[in-house]
Amino acid sequence: MMTSKKSDNGFDGLVAIQLCTKSWPGIVNLTKEDLGMEQVPEFFHLGNKKLYPAEWRQAFNRKIGEARRDLNLNTFDFVLEWVRCSPKNRLARTVEKLDRRIAEYKALADEFCEKYDTIREEWKVYCEGRWPGSWKLMEPHYPSKAALRSKFDMFYIITEIKAAEPPTKTTVPEIMAAYERANAELEARCKEVIEMAFLDYQKRIREVVTGLSVSLKEGKVIRNESLEKVRNLHDWAREMNIFGYKPLEQALAELKAGLDGVDIKALKDNDALKGQLADLAEQVAAVAAKTEDVSTISGNYRRMIDLS
Repeated sequence: MMTSKKSDNGFDGLVAIQLCTKSWPGIVNLTKEDLGMEQVPEFFHLGNKKLYPAEWRQAFNRKIGEARRDLNLNTFDFVLEWVRCSPKNRLARTVEKLDRRIAEYKALADEFCEKYDTIREEWKVYCEGRWPGSWKLMEPHYPSKAALRSKFDMFYIITEIKAAEPPTKTTVPEIMAAYERANAELEARCKEVIEMAFLDYQKRIREVVTGLSVSLKEGKVIRNESLEKVRNLHDWAREMNIFGYKPLEQALAELKAGLDGVDIKALKDNDALKGQLADLAEQVAAVAAKTEDVSTISGNYRRMIDLS
């Protein structure tokens, strides 16, 4: 079942969002001089010199990973690498989470910069203690403290998604041909993006409800957090449904209605209720496993794009 949406360009319900990060990795390439070699054999691949402890690098990578997970939860892949597309009605909560992650990342960067002299000195003592003479190979690669803070940043860019302006009657044939090629490429890319997004949408839903069904059938402990996650899934699925596809929303609505008012303590010894909820969860999983509608969904969505 499909619900059509009127749109000027098919992308009115979406925006593109890109999370941008940079950090000073504190890593520089080894050279043959570092190793006292005149020439590097072809079967060698030189590694790196690390200018500060791995714990700090891992801390920065964790913050970046947490921000990307928050972004990915509320967005789909887009045609450009590292760019995601977000339903506009999910954008506010996504931005709220990203702002929190950005504040955490910048606080960590500020802490690193404040402790920079100490970190560098402790690393010098550690390296010289184990590998005498190593510091002279590392020291030239440290930035000044004044320049260090600019090497760390995290921010996002939000962009409206629009089709290219069509050529006019006076457009030269070369430009017209280029536009037609771009038009065909956009159609192909759009089909790919929508199909992959829909499969991702199904997969996320299927994983949550299958987990609930298995837990109920195997008699595992069910916590309030688990039920709340499934209840929230209904709202997430509705807001992320850029496809106009209703069967999953309807199946999730039935599951959510079955969960409303369920008491965890009463559920523990109520096998009949467990079976009923497991059946509802399996019905959602069955709908989320259907792939035959994928091509229809991408075709309907592409027809909403005005490229003329």
